[in-house]
Amino acid sequence: MIYLDVLLLVNFLAAYFFLLGAGALSGQRARFGRMLLGSTLAALSSLILFVPEQPYGVQLAYKLASALVITAATFGWRNKRRLLTACCWFAALNIALAGVVLLAILRTGTPLLQTGNLTVYLRVSPLLLVGLSALCCLAVELGLRLLNKPKPTNQIVGLELELAGTILHLRAALDTGCHLIDPITCLPVLVVSFPDAQNRLPQILRDYLTAWFAGKPPGDPPPHTRLRLIPCRTASQHSLLPGFAVGNIGLITTNGILGLGRTAVAFAPQSFGSEHYEALYGNDFL
Repeated sequence: MIYLDVLLLVNFLAAYFFLLGAGALSGQRARFGRMLLGSTLAALSSLILFVPEQPYGVQLAYKLASALVITAATFGWRNKRRLLTACCWFAALNIALAGVVLLAILRTGTPLLQTGNLTVYLRVSPLLLVGLSALCCLAVELGLRLLNKPKPTNQIVGLELELAGTILHLRAALDTGCHLIDPITCLPVLVVSFPDAQNRLPQILRDYLTAWFAGKPPGDPPPHTRLRLIPCRTASQHSLLPGFAVGNIGLITTNGILGLGRTAVAFAPQSFGSEHYEALYGNDFL
């Protein structure tokens, strides 16, 4: 006998841990609300266990589609490369846990197993299954900390983007404390110092930001721009930074421009105090 409430709760909690692990492995961090949404969809996807057995192709297509929908709901679908990476890691962690369950079955010969449409249900303590999911997430975190070498905090990269019809080239430094998020796309934001970069900006955008930071009515945003208000929280204050949606930010490499996908650029009123860069990005930006 399968208890529906236990099935949904266990899958919800397990999916939450798997999404945390997939986000860490793909360099993304989702908001708590999106994590709840993705976990809920994952729990509902387990209901296929009650559906009559389908052809193998249908089962496989359902598993792939559900994993894609779950990760898209959690991390967004603007950046296709990151979405596919998160989807693959989420599926891999699910397969890893299923492998552990099957190994326990082969070792113990337990009859407490039920399968259906590529879904495995082992009638053991729900706390055990949730604990195993948490261990998978913990193993990911420990592996990343042990195997990944920390990037130097002064790592500087060249970025290309278009604002108000003008191509801009900026130098950006890694700041591990930079975690600004575009509230529309939930993607990490590039923070640009207006005093340091103003000479590179088109005049119409420069005038708009000058009025903004002076506390004067800035008027309508410049043509071909979409205004974003980026929440910024520091140790001393909370504020809203003016920003603009960017169709694509490109990383300047020796082999050309590597597209990073759609995001936003926020402007800060203070100088970063360096002649080597005009912008800051966080660990989850590249």
